[in-house]
Amino acid sequence: MKALNVVVLFIVIMVFSNTVVATSDSYDQKLDELSEVVHSKPDRTLTLIEELSSAKDELTSDQHSRLLVLQSVQHLYGGKFAEAITKLKQAESLNPPKTLRNSIYLYQASAYLGQHEYQQALDVMSTNLSRIEEIEDTEIKISSYLRLVNLYLDLQAYSEMSRYAELALMLSHGNSAKNECYSLLYLAVAELKTQNLEMAESRFKNSRDFCQLNNLPVIVAMSKKGLGDVAIKQGNYALAEKYLLQALEEYRPFKFQIEIDSTHSLLSETYLGLLQTEKAQEYAGLVMKLPDEPINLSYKKRATKVLAELASERGEHAQAYQYLSQHQNITNTLLDDTKAKANAYQMAKFENGEKSREINLLNHERELYTAREQMRALKRNNDRMGLLIVGGGFVLLAMFAIAITGQKRKYKKLAQNDPLTGILNRGTAQNMAENRYIKDTFKSLEFSVIMFDVDHFKRVNDNFGHATGDWVLKHVCETILKNCRSSDIFTRFGGEEFVLFLPGTDAETAQKIAEQHRLAIAAMDTKYSGRDFTLSGSFGVTSSSSADLSLDPLLHRADIAMNYSKGNGQNRVTLYTPEIGLSRSPAFIVKPDESPSEFVERTQVEG
Repeated sequence: MKALNVVVLFIVIMVFSNTVVATSDSYDQKLDELSEVVHSKPDRTLTLIEELSSAKDELTSDQHSRLLVLQSVQHLYGGKFAEAITKLKQAESLNPPKTLRNSIYLYQASAYLGQHEYQQALDVMSTNLSRIEEIEDTEIKISSYLRLVNLYLDLQAYSEMSRYAELALMLSHGNSAKNECYSLLYLAVAELKTQNLEMAESRFKNSRDFCQLNNLPVIVAMSKKGLGDVAIKQGNYALAEKYLLQALEEYRPFKFQIEIDSTHSLLSETYLGLLQTEKAQEYAGLVMKLPDEPINLSYKKRATKVLAELASERGEHAQAYQYLSQHQNITNTLLDDTKAKANAYQMAKFENGEKSREINLLNHERELYTAREQMRALKRNNDRMGLLIVGGGFVLLAMFAIAITGQKRKYKKLAQNDPLTGILNRGTAQNMAENRYIKDTFKSLEFSVIMFDVDHFKRVNDNFGHATGDWVLKHVCETILKNCRSSDIFTRFGGEEFVLFLPGTDAETAQKIAEQHRLAIAAMDTKYSGRDFTLSGSFGVTSSSSADLSLDPLLHRADIAMNYSKGNGQNRVTLYTPEIGLSRSPAFIVKPDESPSEFVERTQVEG
């Protein structure tokens, strides 16, 4: 899932490497050269850093700041995020110029993202965002927009990511081929993340061709890797192999290890699809040798799945069990990380709203203080008039308190609800559902989950436009809400995918509820959208078991059942069964309460 997220880290480094302001000193030439080679020639980078570091006593304060920033860039490439933050704070302490300070903040956010410290990254960005619109230099403004795109990508806020990438593309078009190239790649990544594979393929080809024309070879390699990822998801493994091997060869001269590791993990999956087991084993093995650091988890998730399937095919069930257990542990870690991102993002939005309201409140309090002083002066001249003014002041205070309360409710709703459909957003709904699930578990009540998405939604967007697609999402939500019970928790899970959490509900009842919702969607009249087309939904249903410790296993099973519905004609409801779970993956699935010996015994019989 995160294989392409490292793309944005590299882009940010390249974008901002050239925004450092030069002075007139003789060392500026070396600093300028270092700005150019830091993202393409690691050997020359080391040489220049050593030369400049040995002469740092002769550098001006601004030059020393530049050197520290460029050293932090080198650390970012190597995944040494703590060292990068240390260098950037040293550079900030030297009171650098405004444009260099802008780069420092943006690099700090990149480093915090690399460490998965999302709240710190958001705080740094919040500090710098107010400055971005005041920047007159278009190049720096574009770079800042691209950095903001990177932040939204890592937070999985893909609609916001696309919006700022479009802004960067508009400003850079015809002015900066380099930034236009980065913007095109970001837009392609956004389409891939939202599973719009045809559009992603088209955009990756555009970025590949444009960046090749403008001599940006690393971004060309990233575009090819993106095309390889798309081909894997489309099941075209031969095409995936072609793109990924090309990308790998183009990364190696730059020693861009993060992207090389990502490509190795994709190649392991590709060769598994091509039934070339030795190569699949080889590339998966390269990934498994990587340190157990956060940045490598997504690669290891893919590799462990490949290795589990290879072991299962060889009949080595105990080995398959070990790899599957490792795969599940990594998956749980990544899910927790996703929750942390969502919570940090929602909290940042809420806190920014609170800060704005606090400022407004302070302004109002200052105005009220002035009013009180005026009232005291009037009281000395006319007690009766003073009393009237005081009475009016109480009314004003009451009205102000009512207004503040209304504003708090408004911003709380904005922080908790999906902006398009108005239903609960994913983070809020999952927190509510987890709390209710824990209560139901203590009461020995069943808990069910329904997951569904709108069939052929991409076709609606492609044929009738995104405005019609938005109409569909809004009215599907309205239709579902009409049939929801007061205890049901309904959320938009992403794109055209939705989830219903059903507290105190068994599997049979949940299946009936899902069927009611399916029929309601199929009966929707689309003529009010201005177009004539048919709607339907594919549903997956599952219920809790004694082995489930959280909602994550239920969501996973509901997703499998939903995909089973989609793969078997769509417009249907599927209740999850272990047989369906096994049919969705060549590898055997580890049961939550199963020991290694029980797993081996069962898989030998079932295999």
